[in-house]
Amino acid sequence: MKTSNFTKIFALALSLILIFAVLAGCSSDKDEKAIKVGVSAGPYEDMFREAIEPSLTEKGYTVDYVQFSDYVQPNKALADGEINVNIFQHSVYLKNFSEEHNLDLVHITEIPTAGMGIFANEIESIDDVPNDAKVAIPNDVTNLARAIRVLEQTGLVTIDPAVDLVEATQYTLSENPKNLSFVEIEAPQLPRSLESVDLAVINGNFAISAGLDLSDALYNEVLADGYVNVIAVRTEDENSQFSKDIVSIVHSDAFRNVIEDTSKQYVSFFRPKDYGN
Repeated sequence: MKTSNFTKIFALALSLILIFAVLAGCSSDKDEKAIKVGVSAGPYEDMFREAIEPSLTEKGYTVDYVQFSDYVQPNKALADGEINVNIFQHSVYLKNFSEEHNLDLVHITEIPTAGMGIFANEIESIDDVPNDAKVAIPNDVTNLARAIRVLEQTGLVTIDPAVDLVEATQYTLSENPKNLSFVEIEAPQLPRSLESVDLAVINGNFAISAGLDLSDALYNEVLADGYVNVIAVRTEDENSQFSKDIVSIVHSDAFRNVIEDTSKQYVSFFRPKDYGN
């Protein structure tokens, strides 16, 4: 009788263990299919929603978005595990930020990118820029150097050839014939600065989010290597299934169909080298 009771208790315990194991496995599978995406203001959240999320949903994923208002917190949140992916930055910024803050992050793919634009309220062309014009530029090191290079592309300034281009600033110019003066402003606030400056060199995503049209810029950036935007993950997740799925989607016909839709904002974006492959 005692042996029979013991057998029943053992069988019940074993059943409970198996049930909990199955439930834990289901919970684990569910967690692996839940993705939190960090985004900043601008078109890249739209791009993820419109061109990537539908295919992820078809693969069984659920996607939630976490909004950030700057260029600092999305990478820190990614490193801390608060989000799984972020989409807002180019690879040069990611590399520099990760090294500066000792973060173990990596990009898994490039995406079509809205380049920087030079905008003005009163000036109609680069040729019309007056002497002593005031120019607003980003205040973070990477995008400040990028803005100076964009200005050099127009011929408004010349960077000292002895200076590493990634370290270019308003203080490393060999020529500034129009005696431009510079105001450093946080990148998301640059569109607002147009009321108080003559020119502003604005990241494409922030320009779009502020209602500016890239086609109205006095000049649009020719993107150099490293300045195409990317999707970033923690290095430990570089070869995870969700990373592989995102990469495959970005190189799919479904993704390209959204990007090439002439009714959408992405049609004028710069295309990565491997776009279409």
